[in-house]
Amino acid sequence: MSDLAAQAAGYHAEAERLRHAGDPERALVRQRRAVALWRELGQPAPLAHAMRHIADILIEAGRANEASEPIAEMLGLYRQANDAPPLDVANALRSAAVHAEEIGDGDSAEAFWLQARQRYAALDALFEQMTGRPGNPGVEEADRRINALRG
Repeated sequence: MSDLAAQAAGYHAEAERLRHAGDPERALVRQRRAVALWRELGQPAPLAHAMRHIADILIEAGRANEASEPIAEMLGLYRQANDAPPLDVANALRSAAVHAEEIGDGDSAEAFWLQARQRYAALDALFEQMTGRPGNPGVEEADRRINALRG
């Protein structure tokens, strides 16, 4: 890992710590620094991952209207990144679905949830390994949200 990549990873880790501590503004600053470094390094998968976290922070802070550009860029980057981990792609589709719900676009939300569900369903073994028990929380959430959207 290069020095810039290590620095970007450090900014991302600090952003996540601040996010979970309830400090979205400072988390955004750190995550934007990570984005700038990943952009400079020209690595689409980690850049897309960092963009997803910017969008998630904005959505969680009640600023979903500001998350449209990061969501669009993230989705475009994941389309280009052949080396993106499957869970990251599923999580990106989840973020797009949550964003669509938050801005009142139920049709897009359902479409993104269906895509996310399909991606999550392929990861049953990974979830079992991560949690130590059977079940797939990604599929469960997608099913719940799709059912709610369909009323």
